[in-house]
Amino acid sequence: MTLHERLADARARLVASGIRPAEAALDVDLYARRILGWDRARLLAAQHEPVPLQLEPRFSEWIARRERREPSAYITGVREFWGLAFMVTPAVLIPRPETEFIVEEVLGLLRAGGLKASGCHDGPRVADIGTGSGCVAVAIAHECRACRLVATDISTEALAVARANAARHGVADRIGFVAARYLDGIAGRFDVIAANPPYVRDGDKPVLAADVRYEPDVALFGGAEGLRDIAGVLDAALGGLDSGGWLVMEFGYGQQEHVEALVAARPGLEIARVREDLQGIPRTAIIRRGPQRARALG
Repeated sequence: MTLHERLADARARLVASGIRPAEAALDVDLYARRILGWDRARLLAAQHEPVPLQLEPRFSEWIARRERREPSAYITGVREFWGLAFMVTPAVLIPRPETEFIVEEVLGLLRAGGLKASGCHDGPRVADIGTGSGCVAVAIAHECRACRLVATDISTEALAVARANAARHGVADRIGFVAARYLDGIAGRFDVIAANPPYVRDGDKPVLAADVRYEPDVALFGGAEGLRDIAGVLDAALGGLDSGGWLVMEFGYGQQEHVEALVAARPGLEIARVREDLQGIPRTAIIRRGPQRARALG
């Protein structure tokens, strides 16, 4: 059997399990390259050669797991985010492209020159609430070498993954990882808070895609209306942001009006703008802790 035939058979198995053909092709290509340690050009060049011995049995095991709709990120243990490779496990939410908007917005605020470190002479102080894999905190630290960050999560298993990712990308010395709900017990104030809280309604679990149901409930579900942790983050921002500081928070489909109402109910916070994702869906709220005043990066 040639490599081409083996990969074609694997694609057919995934399609038969209900995975779209284009997605199945990407999965098979990814698994083969990761197991063999080849780039795409090498894989294409070897299509008519015999199946490499090192491909099995892992390749068949991974295809069987994907047939059961386990996400590829958990199968391979890696997902790219912000151009960086992040280790992921079933203890953490799989990083998604739209969450990169949080990083973009935080970096934009920092680079705009409108912030100064709050009692921190080394640079702006940033918090990442519900850090999960650490993708947001690590990406910010990777881009902003002056930043000092605190990343919180209620899951100690998630924090272990986040610490490993911070070490992998050389930023572990600038991120403090803390087991906490929101910012409970965290001293001091922050210039910017980033958050991607759980926002799926509890009752929506049965209708979620099969892949998503593999992800941890604690990172997905935000109560009956999906707003419990959004409200919690807003309360944390009221207490944890320095005057003139910013909260950059992701929220779910159809939740913009609810987020606006929750912000309006908290004097001292105001929505500066809402950013849409690439599909035109409102996705990221940029919220200011008033009063705003002129500030400069320290």
